Amino acid sequence: MNNQKHRLINQAILVVATTFGILSASIANAASLNVLWYGQTDAYNANISELAALAPTFDPEGDGSLDWNLTFWNPQDPAPNFSDYDVLAIGFGYSNSILNFDPIGILNNKEAISTARGDRTFLSGQDADNHYSGKPGPRPNGPLGFLVNAVNWAGSGEAMGIVALSDGVYDTHPRNRRWWLNDRSFLKDELEGYVSYFNTESVVIPTETSDFPVNEGLTTAGLSNWRTSSHAGFKKDIPGYLSINDAGSHPGYAVTIVTASEADGGTLGEQAESVPEPGSIFGLFLLGGLGVRSLLLRMSQ
Repeated sequence: MNNQKHRLINQAILVVATTFGILSASIANAASLNVLWYGQTDAYNANISELAALAPTFDPEGDGSLDWNLTFWNPQDPAPNFSDYDVLAIGFGYSNSILNFDPIGILNNKEAISTARGDRTFLSGQDADNHYSGKPGPRPNGPLGFLVNAVNWAGSGEAMGIVALSDGVYDTHPRNRRWWLNDRSFLKDELEGYVSYFNTESVVIPTETSDFPVNEGLTTAGLSNWRTSSHAGFKKDIPGYLSINDAGSHPGYAVTIVTASEADGGTLGEQAESVPEPGSIFGLFLLGGLGVRSLLLRMSQ
């Protein structure tokens, strides 16, 4: 009899553990992104590591956030397995005391990136990674929120999303590290003829996109007046893209564009739908409870 009771007790423990395990696994699957960031200098990478640590704290609407599992892919590193990542983020194409962008890794892996590329691309003339460490700094309604939203949105679609910030400033600047329109760029075919380089302080969030998750916690004022807020713009009639931030000083141009079909998509991870709704959570506990009750009844007989 004692052995029988021990077996039933062990089965009851297993039922409870399994119920909690299913719930925990569902939540864990939705709680993080695998982020591949194209590296630059040690100082730059340290700033991005700080950003990654702050990413889970950015949740202005209280609807959830994501942890980042951050990996740096530096220009001279071997090419990673791009399919292992939810998003590839490529920062400002420029060289200064902190930035030292070298596009060689991107240009040498056009085919592999294109193959792994998913259904969400975020392109911006704003150099938010540069301003994160400068002016105005890691401000939630500014560079911090902009970068977190960009990565979370791009990483919440199918396969590997793309985030690419401006590949330089005005056309002839010697510190530019242009790559968007290079023949070996995975972006050239879709951007050629639609990109212009100009400086602007005025970044305007259109009314029709202000409520999109990709703009969560951001305002026109927060994205403007960064001591040169943006260095490039896109014609708003570019096929396949939608402006989420307009160039206020250049009518007809966008500062930031995203894949049109996914523009209003979520920022809580591709697996967000696997997080149980309250009714499902109740169902899991009910199932576990019924299993335990059945075993306890058998023990009492």
